[in-house]
Amino acid sequence: MSTIAVPCPHCKKKLKLRDKSLLGKKAKCPNCKQAFVLKLPAMTTPASSERSAPTAPVDNPPASDPQIEQVTPPPSAPPRQEESIQIELAQPTTPVVGTSAKWVPDDPVTPPPAAPEPAVKPPASGLPQIDTSAPPVINTTPAPGVDTGNTGPAFPDIAVESTENAGVARLRELRRKNAKRRNVTIASIVIVLLLIGVGGYFAWDQVEETIATKPAKPAPAPSAAASSTVASTQTYTPPAKVAPSPTNGTPIRLLYVPAGTRILIHLHPAALWAPGSQGEEFRACLGPVGIWAEQKIKEICLTGPAQIEELTFYLILGSPGAPPEYAAVIRPTEPLKRSELIAQFDGQRLDDYSFPVYSGDKYSSMIVDENTYVIGPPGNLRAAEMAESREYDSSTSPGIESILKQTDRDRHLTIVFDPDEVRRQQDVLLPEKAHPFLNEFLDWLGEDVETVAWSMHLGADDFYSEWTFRNSTMIRPGKLAINLKEQLDVLPEEMLQGVRKMNPGTIGSRKVIGRFPAMLKAFSMANQEQSGERYAQLVSNLPERAAPNLALASLLTWDESTRTDFSVKAKPRPTGPQLPDKVVDRLKMKLEVDFKRMPLEEVLAYIADETKTKIILDGAGLKLVGYTQNMRQTMNLGTVSALETIQAIFNVKDQDQMCLIIDENAKTATVTSKPFAQQNNLKTYEFPPAQ
Repeated sequence: MSTIAVPCPHCKKKLKLRDKSLLGKKAKCPNCKQAFVLKLPAMTTPASSERSAPTAPVDNPPASDPQIEQVTPPPSAPPRQEESIQIELAQPTTPVVGTSAKWVPDDPVTPPPAAPEPAVKPPASGLPQIDTSAPPVINTTPAPGVDTGNTGPAFPDIAVESTENAGVARLRELRRKNAKRRNVTIASIVIVLLLIGVGGYFAWDQVEETIATKPAKPAPAPSAAASSTVASTQTYTPPAKVAPSPTNGTPIRLLYVPAGTRILIHLHPAALWAPGSQGEEFRACLGPVGIWAEQKIKEICLTGPAQIEELTFYLILGSPGAPPEYAAVIRPTEPLKRSELIAQFDGQRLDDYSFPVYSGDKYSSMIVDENTYVIGPPGNLRAAEMAESREYDSSTSPGIESILKQTDRDRHLTIVFDPDEVRRQQDVLLPEKAHPFLNEFLDWLGEDVETVAWSMHLGADDFYSEWTFRNSTMIRPGKLAINLKEQLDVLPEEMLQGVRKMNPGTIGSRKVIGRFPAMLKAFSMANQEQSGERYAQLVSNLPERAAPNLALASLLTWDESTRTDFSVKAKPRPTGPQLPDKVVDRLKMKLEVDFKRMPLEEVLAYIADETKTKIILDGAGLKLVGYTQNMRQTMNLGTVSALETIQAIFNVKDQDQMCLIIDENAKTATVTSKPFAQQNNLKTYEFPPAQ
């Protein structure tokens, strides 16, 4: 087999190749350890010599040089115009992807440090010129070893470095690093988004509460001219959360009634009219309003309040000046007897329905089941509307429809209304003397309120009140809740200015009306605001005594306002009898004591107001013995002195660590704990022995 001898351009050693498959590849010379590209010396092909003229004589090579055996390239590969092999053929810029395995020589030689690519030197003039500019054919078979056939120093073995496999490995390495870098970036982005989402989910409730809730401002210190109140060493801090609802009923619905409801009244007559209940006392405090309500229930519902478990009135308002239409859904305490009820119905039965529907001249009526019947407006059209709304709620304004979702059927009393409609129809809804009060209330609500729902529940120990306001699109629910709470906080002072202009005719009315601003102040302090999707709320939970007291004071104040000219200036307040100079003598004044679960702070405020004495409730001192300012006090002592009342409070079980300190120089009385007084060397007041 013929071989090819390729000289090293550095040391001129001849390297013997078995065939031309290694031409164009990079190799290392075993003699000088230099890298170079394997290529044949340049020579002129026979075709080229025939075309050239004159023909240059070919010098015979020296005898010392070995004869190069030339292998004619295949005729199918036409020669290119370049005379020398380019470096790119040996080390291409773009790695060649192949499947050949890397060839490892029998005697591996440690490669030297990479050297710069040497410039291609022109071959000796005595060597034949061979055109090898055509790119070599890439062989996918493993690279063979170079067997020179001579182990002498003149023909050493060659260790060939495969550039094909090196390029493939580099490409795979780059792809692997890029994929790893891309995966790390994607994972980082996903983790960051996940952290933001989780943080936003847990923080949203607090963010929404921060937007909708504003810390209550402490009440301003009373001036010398104002009535005395309790001065506490700790500012009043409202509860962080609103009072929980005492009921958990379903929302009120607009079933069985015609369309167009603008005012709704829902109540539980059997509970409110039960003998000896909180409802009975509450109705008694409403005076003529409670009597009028009982008469209307009997007239419309064909039975008394005590026989009705649940009752809902629907007022359907028409054009201004037209009398309103009404409908009532009645749920009796006992299953009704259909025959007895039908005998009381007015009009004739409509044959279009499988259930009893009657249309009369006075009213229409319908029996839903043995526990529900309906009284509605007269006429066949209204009766048909009642029958068609048996399965679906009747249509109404968006505000009424939305706010009904926040109601609770189990509350004792719920009132829902549209302020604009009430103002427009006030001539047919209320007597004329009630119009000023109504307009003042609607002005207090403002234009940011679309609909209102108020509900209350009378518990054995608590009075629960809930105001719900649907906000207009011009204000956020949280902002509306804050605004209404601020308006409620200033209402007691405004009421006080109006009460000073009144002159009640009886002593009892004068005392109740005079205390009405203080009641409003307690009600304002107890209310906490909250908001939701398109609604704002004011929720309070007071002792059960607050319900009848607020009802009676509101009624008497409204009645007296109808006889008061508010355009005149308030009369000077009577000085009254001269107060004792000493604090201890003031605390001997008589007062009425009837407390039911009233907080200690409110009890002392009442005593301070009755005796015109500044009483300080030391919250820090009470903490030493585990007491709080909200400890409930329940006692009925009748008419006793303030000192006897305070002594009775100290004698209650688990309250015997409290004491009274009187400072005649500062004109104050302080309620604190005995350990605090001992630590600060304070002299406690010694109560006289009980008689």
